[in-house]
Amino acid sequence: MFETKLKIHKWWLNIKLKRNRDKTAEQVKESDFFASSVSFVLKLLILCFFGLIILFPFFFMLMLAVFPREQAEALKVDPTIFPKQWDWSNFVKAWNGSDSSSYFTSFGITFLNVLFSIFAKTLITMLGGYAFSIKKWKGKEFLWSVLIALLVLPEVALLSGQYRIIAEWHNAYQVNDNFFGLTVVLAVPFVASVFSALMFRTAFESIPSRIKEVATVDGAVGVKYFFKIAAPMVTPTTLTVIILTALSSWNSYLWPSLVANGNIKVLSVWLFEIGQDKTDPTNIITLQNIKMAGSILAILPMFVFYLLFRKRIMGAISRQGSTIKG
Repeated sequence: MFETKLKIHKWWLNIKLKRNRDKTAEQVKESDFFASSVSFVLKLLILCFFGLIILFPFFFMLMLAVFPREQAEALKVDPTIFPKQWDWSNFVKAWNGSDSSSYFTSFGITFLNVLFSIFAKTLITMLGGYAFSIKKWKGKEFLWSVLIALLVLPEVALLSGQYRIIAEWHNAYQVNDNFFGLTVVLAVPFVASVFSALMFRTAFESIPSRIKEVATVDGAVGVKYFFKIAAPMVTPTTLTVIILTALSSWNSYLWPSLVANGNIKVLSVWLFEIGQDKTDPTNIITLQNIKMAGSILAILPMFVFYLLFRKRIMGAISRQGSTIKG
């Protein structure tokens, strides 16, 4: 009986503590009804305004993608938002693509580029970051200073040297003429990212030294320590690098437009070539409705990927402040 009373008393105390905790953490609210109403309406209007600014371009893109050709060409003199007739054949025309590349071909090379870039950049920068996180080895500080100095250079400044190497490589081995060769050409110049290596170095240095000491006692040294203990502990940083690499590889345009000169083109380059009426070579007309349909097809895979893995993506970004698990 006495034990039951103690349990009831403990249960009641927990309820009171929870109420006090919630009351203490509760946001201070305006007691006046009029002031609260005005504040609520103003916040709602501001949110709706910025939401409209963000969503309207996407809404207009969706509408323009189903415009018939006559209405799309008349937008300059007769601006409208809603189509007079829904023309879904624009997506079929966009899928068929340009004269040189279809959507499916462009999607395939883009997808391969993303996968190879993620694998290569994550592996190389993780190994580089781990090497520079080791406390002492000859020339470490000098080499790291040189690599950090490269961050000052803009990406465009490095393009001429990279392009010359790739051009000579193509002349010798014709690497741009097949899927896998072009994938390597698109990804290799950017896999050794100093910024990603810096992120991994910071993450590895955040691992407590006592963990490595315990691992050494248990026989986990060298490669075994790296793959079984160190690499899993920097999972938040790894996921962040994967997300950034996937986005940059999917959306890259400048480098693919320089090296992919054949019939195989990534989606960003393919998108610039579709929707062109070349009936009259002296007057090429850009069909905006087909181009918008192509834009939707281009962003759809990444949009679906985000919807499926949004919890993991947001979790990786939110944990990046700690850089390591635990």
